[in-house]
Amino acid sequence: MAAIFNETKMAKLLLYLLFLGLLPVAQAPNTQQMKKDFTAAFSKGDTSPLQNYFKGFVNVNIPGNNGFFSETKAQWLLQDFFKKNKVSGFSLKEEGFAGVNYYFIGLYHSHQTRWNIYFLFSPGNNGFQIQQIDIEESDS
Repeated sequence: MAAIFNETKMAKLLLYLLFLGLLPVAQAPNTQQMKKDFTAAFSKGDTSPLQNYFKGFVNVNIPGNNGFFSETKAQWLLQDFFKKNKVSGFSLKEEGFAGVNYYFIGLYHSHQTRWNIYFLFSPGNNGFQIQQIDIEESDS
């Protein structure tokens, strides 16, 4: 009987460890969807694909607007940037993890001006959220 008890305990322990091993995978960010949404927003000049990532306050550094803004104001500032600088092209240059955060770096073309784009996403209670937006005129 002791052998059955030990096998049962061992099976439960293995199932528990297996569950714990799969849990981080289940909670891993869907970076492909984030990439798709980020690229769509900057290719179209429209913030709506990023709407679900605006949660809480965002550190915004867009020409003429620097500071921490509410999610609504941050989204409005980005949409205003798109309105003032109509998109003529966009290319994603780099993406990856920086610790637990995920970032995108891109190049936004607007008529005669090119802009360096930097977005930082941080993990939150309901998935990744935009933590920082930096947009600056490109030197080249």
